[in-house]
Amino acid sequence: MANTATFRIRRVKCRDEMGGQYREKLGNDEIKCAVFSADLRGSTKNSGRIKIYDDFDDGDVMTFNPPREVVTLDLAGATGEVELGFSVVLIESQLREGDGLKKAWEAFVKIYEESLKDKLGKAQLSLTQARAVAQPGYLSRPDAGRFSARGRRGPGRWTVSDTVFTRTASASASRTGPDVGTLVADQPDTKPIGEKVGDAFIAALIMAVALYGVKFAGAAVSALIDWSKDKFFPPIAIKAKIDASTPPETVPPNAFGVAEFRAHDGIYEMEWDILVR
Repeated sequence: MANTATFRIRRVKCRDEMGGQYREKLGNDEIKCAVFSADLRGSTKNSGRIKIYDDFDDGDVMTFNPPREVVTLDLAGATGEVELGFSVVLIESQLREGDGLKKAWEAFVKIYEESLKDKLGKAQLSLTQARAVAQPGYLSRPDAGRFSARGRRGPGRWTVSDTVFTRTASASASRTGPDVGTLVADQPDTKPIGEKVGDAFIAALIMAVALYGVKFAGAAVSALIDWSKDKFFPPIAIKAKIDASTPPETVPPNAFGVAEFRAHDGIYEMEWDILVR
């Protein structure tokens, strides 16, 4: 069983250098990238600036052998199929660091946290409760997510304990004789709380990478970081379903692909995969 999933870059190809035919004659592209994501414990992940190649011209290819490892996600003990998401940003820049990437990262984290609150709310969980559940390997433990919480929710009492949500409703029964009393009916939700939390983390991540790509497409990226010396390509949302039961040190089926980036009159493509361990 795999414990982690690592996003890797296999190669990057320049199909058309940035800046049009006149700028292309003056100098070549210095390309970097950054990858944003979150794992199954709800922790956001930022690769920082990853150097690809400093001298791209039309047709140039940078191949990483072995593939360049960029971001590693904790699978939290998942044993079946899980969906992962990544926001990949390509950058033309001579900077090694800077506030442009920092602002891009902060925007991603904000969108992810808003998505997470939405998904946890639908599961009737708070962020505090989810964090309490999401300990190392929580999805593989038989007592995944064991904790207690009480509150009012409608005509009954609800509890969170022993891995399942249980709502207890009270009903009165009229009888004759000394045993007149109250009947209590349990109505359990059959999905363990650990699975509910894991589902919320995955759904929030997939929503976040999609929204981030849409919100900062085209000119919106420049508006976000218009004062930076970085030239950002619109973020690409990459999604992949992997089987956590895949043997370690392998790439699961369908956990690979090619992403295309277009901006500033340039076109690049990135071949990627996901390695599990």
